[in-house]
Amino acid sequence: MLIQRLKILTGMIIALILVEGYVTISQKPQTAQAQVENVKGLLANIKFPSITSLLSFNILPANLSSKTWGGNPNSNSFNLPTGVAPTKAPGNTYEVGNGPSGSPTAGDSGQISLTPTNVPGQPAASIKPTKTPKPTATPVPPPVTSDVRPGTTLGAIFQDVGQRECIPAALLAAFQTEESGAWWSLGDSPAKVKIYNTYGWWINGTGDSCTGMGYDTQTGIVPQDAADAGTVCQNPIPSGEDQQIMGLLQISQFEQDAAAKYLKSQLPKNLDRRVIFDNAMIFAVITKNRLGTPPSDCNNWPDSAVSEAAQKHYGSCGDNYCSNVLKYYHQYQKSL
Repeated sequence: MLIQRLKILTGMIIALILVEGYVTISQKPQTAQAQVENVKGLLANIKFPSITSLLSFNILPANLSSKTWGGNPNSNSFNLPTGVAPTKAPGNTYEVGNGPSGSPTAGDSGQISLTPTNVPGQPAASIKPTKTPKPTATPVPPPVTSDVRPGTTLGAIFQDVGQRECIPAALLAAFQTEESGAWWSLGDSPAKVKIYNTYGWWINGTGDSCTGMGYDTQTGIVPQDAADAGTVCQNPIPSGEDQQIMGLLQISQFEQDAAAKYLKSQLPKNLDRRVIFDNAMIFAVITKNRLGTPPSDCNNWPDSAVSEAAQKHYGSCGDNYCSNVLKYYHQYQKSL
């Protein structure tokens, strides 16, 4: 307790000396220099306590507890920040305390954009293609120049023709079944199919004109250009002028001539409706031409289009022709 009082007294004495000296100097400048020298000497002989202890003003007794003081010295207190800079969280656009590197140039607007170019935690912007990729087109089979036409079975032939001419293979099979199903079927052997799917079989005699439907349907007689010309395959059908209808899908000479110019690129060497492949190609061309605007789906035609194609090929829907073709069409859709 005594030490504390001595510190206070010493501080008061020093303050009085300094104030008195200032007043004296300001009033009598001529004696200022002498008094300054006296003060220097006086101060040199005085032992001052530590200035830190004088300014601490710790005047409370060291043994004074919180209970004696009458309250909690920690009430209403708070902790100052420690000075640790906040860390950058994902998604922040900048860090506190880190300014931009470099100074704005003369052409800058004076505003600093805080929009990040690559923000952590967010996916990078995807690159959009400049053009929408087009689907790969189905390749068209090359032209047929061999006398042996494509396809080892009726089903394979109809599928090949359907791909070339954008017509359902099931539709071709339906018409073939209605026209020549009594003599031919999808289950016929490849050996039989190869004979009648080769150009010139009626000329060299490798095939039979009656079996290969190589006779005039209306007269029932094999034409003169065949090796077995004059053979009677069936009784004549009196139905007006002879149109020389032949082949598994019953194509006339007029229909073959009309389709020839459209098939020149696919069959550049020769063309005849007595060849199974050629017969189906001619049928595909004239059927789409009769419809005017055929369906765009190469594999699935609506019933209305199928019925219209049947009516125009037969001339009417009599003899249940249209309903039979539609029935076979639905049947072959499951297998072709």
